[in-house]
Amino acid sequence: MFAEMLQKETTMSTSNFEDDFESGESLPEWNKKEMDEQIRRFREAAKRGEAKSHVPSMNVLEELVLYCIETDKFDDALHFCNQLLEMVPYSGDAWQKKGIILSAQGDFAGALTALDHALTLHPFDSETLLNRAWALDGLHRYDEAMTIVEQLLSLDSSNEEALFMKATLYQRSEQYREAIKIFRYLLHSEELATDVWYELGYCYDFIDEPDLAIQAYQKHIDEQPYNYNAWYNCGVVCSKGERYYAAIEYYDMALAIKEDFGAAWYNRGNAYASLHRLIEAVESYEEALKHDPNDTATLYNLGNAYQEMGDFRKAIEQYTKAINILPTYEEAFFARGSCYDAMEQYHSALADYERALKQNPNVAEVWYAAADILYNTDRLEQSLEYYSHVLRLTPTDHECWFDYADTALQLEMVDIAADALRKCISIAPDWHESYYALAKIFAAADDLEQAVAMLLKVFERNKELRYEYKPEFAMFLSADKLDRLVQAVQQQETEKIQG
Repeated sequence: MFAEMLQKETTMSTSNFEDDFESGESLPEWNKKEMDEQIRRFREAAKRGEAKSHVPSMNVLEELVLYCIETDKFDDALHFCNQLLEMVPYSGDAWQKKGIILSAQGDFAGALTALDHALTLHPFDSETLLNRAWALDGLHRYDEAMTIVEQLLSLDSSNEEALFMKATLYQRSEQYREAIKIFRYLLHSEELATDVWYELGYCYDFIDEPDLAIQAYQKHIDEQPYNYNAWYNCGVVCSKGERYYAAIEYYDMALAIKEDFGAAWYNRGNAYASLHRLIEAVESYEEALKHDPNDTATLYNLGNAYQEMGDFRKAIEQYTKAINILPTYEEAFFARGSCYDAMEQYHSALADYERALKQNPNVAEVWYAAADILYNTDRLEQSLEYYSHVLRLTPTDHECWFDYADTALQLEMVDIAADALRKCISIAPDWHESYYALAKIFAAADDLEQAVAMLLKVFERNKELRYEYKPEFAMFLSADKLDRLVQAVQQQETEKIQG
């Protein structure tokens, strides 16, 4: 039994703080080599305990902070910003930059404190207010962020940064069509258009407009060809639409830019698995695990691939690794149990099914698998109990009603078996197996009329059994009873033809 592949195809938003926080200043043209050398010298001085005697001038610190923010060196940026604040503790601009840095590091609460400090010095600074809104967004305090944005727009309705923030907040609250209206308006912005195309792709994906999503991402890629997230998101959109070959091409582009992009390796594996190209799927999952060896979803899907290939021992190895990391992983217990089941290691299989049921007792498929093992190992009473659990969860599962009836019959609970078969017929009236089993019950009880009626229904649904039923019935009927049954069937068929 092949466990269902776990999906993890989330598109990635570019609304991150290193991109979205703006200082409002025109950034200088830096000599990267010289700036990096300065940073290296100051780091070395700090290691030698000489930081205080090697403090840069205020102008140099300001330039270093800006450079480090621009080049994503946020630890260095924070260090230099703190030094700057020791020199100018009442600089609203320095406190704002500290807020920007802390937000980029994911410390939104700290960022909010720094930005509030900046606002005590410059209460109406629009850039600081906007950065405060982004920090609130990072804390999921969307209503408060929207209040700030609306205040800014009431003062300047053409504030593009505030409009972008408003659209992003609509996006956060899943009001994608409202977000799209604003983002489309912002396409005229020379400064924001490239980022807007990305966000439009994200929104179109979530309103199930895959073609528009791909077009929007492609517009972004035209300007930012090295944005691996954009290539990846195109792959996700294609995967959702089951366009797996196209998805793989997009994932490959993302991986060409960022080789250690674990999510792209993972979803590339999913795409190959969906195409039943399991060797390539395994290679992708194993590559993903090099970058995140404890990712349980990847371990689980790698196990699935091995299971589908029939390599149950390797599948068990991967499921076991996932379980060791996440001991409550019910799907992995079920999948591993399925492998043991296929290997006829029924004791281990049943133990895993029981562990899965302990985590979640409401999965009919697990009860069913456990019931089948109990039946196959002659624990019929417990098997009947487990089938009844399945039927409580899925009362219209006609195959389970049939198995329940078969088990009851093995326990000589003939009336219960007959009732279960009638229930099966009411659910699946075109399925001949239930009529056939009832015919056997009636024939064994010497109720020829009912047995014949059931057999005629069987023949209507499976003509071949008209010529095959006799040897089966001869296994439990005497020659005399079988003869009478055959004659009764022939008579009924003749009468039916004569009409």
